[in-house]
Amino acid sequence: MALAGVLDIRTLAEAEAALAQGPKARTVDVGNLSSLDTPGALLLCRLRDQGIALAHTQPEHQSLLDLICGLPRKPLPKPRRHARWHQLVVDVGQGADDAWHDMLDITALVGHVASVAARVLIHPSRWRPAAISRHVAETGVDALPIIALMAVLISVVIGYQGVAQLRPYGGEDFTINLVAVSVLREMGVLITAIMVAGRSGSAFAAEIGVMKSREEIDALRVMGLEPMELLVLPRLIALVITLPLLTFFADIMGLVGGAMISQGLLHVSPWQYVHRVHQAIDVSDLFVGLVKAPVFAFFIGIIGCMHGLRVRGSAESVGRETTRAVVKGIFLVLTLDALFSVLFEKLGL
Repeated sequence: MALAGVLDIRTLAEAEAALAQGPKARTVDVGNLSSLDTPGALLLCRLRDQGIALAHTQPEHQSLLDLICGLPRKPLPKPRRHARWHQLVVDVGQGADDAWHDMLDITALVGHVASVAARVLIHPSRWRPAAISRHVAETGVDALPIIALMAVLISVVIGYQGVAQLRPYGGEDFTINLVAVSVLREMGVLITAIMVAGRSGSAFAAEIGVMKSREEIDALRVMGLEPMELLVLPRLIALVITLPLLTFFADIMGLVGGAMISQGLLHVSPWQYVHRVHQAIDVSDLFVGLVKAPVFAFFIGIIGCMHGLRVRGSAESVGRETTRAVVKGIFLVLTLDALFSVLFEKLGL
């Protein structure tokens, strides 16, 4: 038998069918092959293993055959199948190990940032007001529309649900108290922090990650510039400044949304609404929400910058670390909010 033309991955099935259908031969003439690739060479090696001689092999094809036929061609062993409980234990252990290393990395980064901040305080000329103001505008001013919309919608949802649950008992007037206290103590700062974690935390991770993948951070070190001082510290300072202000803005817009729902469902005038809100809330309610904001901002910024610095040079790594920054930022915000709730309850606030 003889093979002629192109023997590659596209014609491999046709060649195998022709060899199987034809008479059993002891020699195959391959001198008329114009092209041969690795899959075709594997077919010829199998024929040689079956005791079939290859005649008139061209020199360039012979080199490829010598290389491919010299490789071990045993089939891969089947992977061991583990029970589902075994994989569950492995996943839990891997998650615990990742959480432990994340905690160590966050602690190390906080210490590094504190060291850089102390050095900047000692040398005021190292402050970068232009970078801080730019990040304040990006994380704060540009976020005002979406924060206002979210705060109004959340207060409307709380108002509707409060009226629906309290009206059967004749206590729908307490919906105003529910909206005011919920927005000031929890929902205002929580929704704002989650929105900032998804918006600014991801931006921090992506920006620093792209710089890391392009080796711009290494270039800064070569030029004698400190990346922490230049990239991380201005972002943290800007976020710590803007998140409390955004929280206060969200509180105001949440109360405005409560006034809208109260006038629409309870027929309470704006003046009556303001009077009821003044009776329902205390300064401590506003204080509780605003105290959480800088803590949330600091850890959102730390998580975003940490994952940006973890990028290892590929676009896939940038996307993966950005996603992790958002998820861990939101998770950390919810965890800290729960701890704050327990703390304020113990303090009687």
